[in-house]
Amino acid sequence: MISILTTTNHFLQIKSCINAIERLNELVVITKGEGNKPSGKIIKVENGSILPIIDWNNTEPPYLFPIIPFSENNLLALIFYKLGNPQKAFEYVSEENELYQHLLVIANLQYGYAITNEQIQFLEKTSNHNLAIVYNFGIVNPVIGNNMLQNIYEEAIKKGKTNTEKLFSVKHYVNLLLDSGLHKDAEKLIKSVKNMAVSDEEKNALNHLLASSLMAQVSLPYNAEKLNEITELQIGCIQFYEENEHKINAGLVLIDACEITSFQNDFVKSKDFINKAILYFKEEDIPEFLGEATLQKATLLYTWSKNGSPQYYKPAINTFQNALKVFKRDTHPQKFADIHHNLALIYSEIMVSDQEKAIWTAFCASSFKEALQFYTKEEFPYPFAMVSHNYATALMGFPEAKLHNNLDKAFKMFEDALQIRTAKDYPFERALTLLNQLELYWLVHNEDTSDENKKYQEMLTKTNEIFTLVDDKALLKKAKEQLEQLKNLKTIIN
Repeated sequence: MISILTTTNHFLQIKSCINAIERLNELVVITKGEGNKPSGKIIKVENGSILPIIDWNNTEPPYLFPIIPFSENNLLALIFYKLGNPQKAFEYVSEENELYQHLLVIANLQYGYAITNEQIQFLEKTSNHNLAIVYNFGIVNPVIGNNMLQNIYEEAIKKGKTNTEKLFSVKHYVNLLLDSGLHKDAEKLIKSVKNMAVSDEEKNALNHLLASSLMAQVSLPYNAEKLNEITELQIGCIQFYEENEHKINAGLVLIDACEITSFQNDFVKSKDFINKAILYFKEEDIPEFLGEATLQKATLLYTWSKNGSPQYYKPAINTFQNALKVFKRDTHPQKFADIHHNLALIYSEIMVSDQEKAIWTAFCASSFKEALQFYTKEEFPYPFAMVSHNYATALMGFPEAKLHNNLDKAFKMFEDALQIRTAKDYPFERALTLLNQLELYWLVHNEDTSDENKKYQEMLTKTNEIFTLVDDKALLKKAKEQLEQLKNLKTIIN
């Protein structure tokens, strides 16, 4: 639906123009003055001009139109563009018309055609924002580096004609920073411009971006105050999108809110969030987003099961398996690996009978191997270390194997993880790995007294290292318990 906001002196001409196109009046609503809040995509006509209305809700390409002289042809071209019919839009504008050039750039962006040198020169003269968007999302030769693209965004923010235009450039610059892993820079930029936002749309867009930048910085151990801040921002965004009938946007924030509230162990609220997201994506018929929501629900059920509700283990397995129907190895290799990593963890933790143990162990090993096929040490060192650590921990509980020693294999995988989880870069993760490896030491058979003394010294060194890595009370308590056990072992060895 298109809403045209106009004044009395333009109303009749616009109405006549719309009525002249068969059934177009079924898709266009014309409103004089302020009236009721417009719905759908908006075009504003006043004082002989078509004024640009910025789309803050990601329903159109993030392109800034200039003020365009009002004519019936220009209006119809914009209407058909907003209706998603660019071919029809071009019927109403000639190549000499500047609007034609803007529509052609957008068409190239949307349909993956190369942006020409002439179009780059056109944008350099007309809009730094659009130039940044083209370099960011378009096919341009030669490709520019990230630093140069950041400079163009910063120039767009500086030269924006209004605060609204500046904030629109900020929005897409922040997304670039987030995609580049510059989460703290993104947060700093958003907070520096928040007081410029006036409309509800502007405020909501910045709040959504701030929630995303803060969420990207969440890590163990969780900061309860920061999680509360993120949740508050997300709930505000969800309400805004729901009130304005932007169910897809609401669904995407609901997925994030589900994750954050699960970190807070508020599993009931988390479940409500994700079920609503799944409902929205089913209504809108968007399979990939539905897959994302399904994956998040599976993660929630798994987390819930680990926190005192083991009845959710099998529903979590079923939900992860449903997500694999969307995220296949050949189309979504990373998500495929992540799902198998989670499945492997469930298979290693779920309580089953002795008769079923062998089959669940086989499932577990198979899923860990699927994850490690993607997360190699060379390409993905941090995830590789995480999967290796978890696989090693699972191997400690496997039944004895006929063809190899599971405990020896676990020890090697712990060592692989420790090579990545250095004291300098990942002290908390290193402490976790050291503690689990210490548990393994107690299970490994010693060949002779010399071997026993050697392992004792290794265990003592690794236990003492934990005290230099973290100040987490739970981890330090476990390290102290290891020291006490080692003292008792020392008396036996001597």
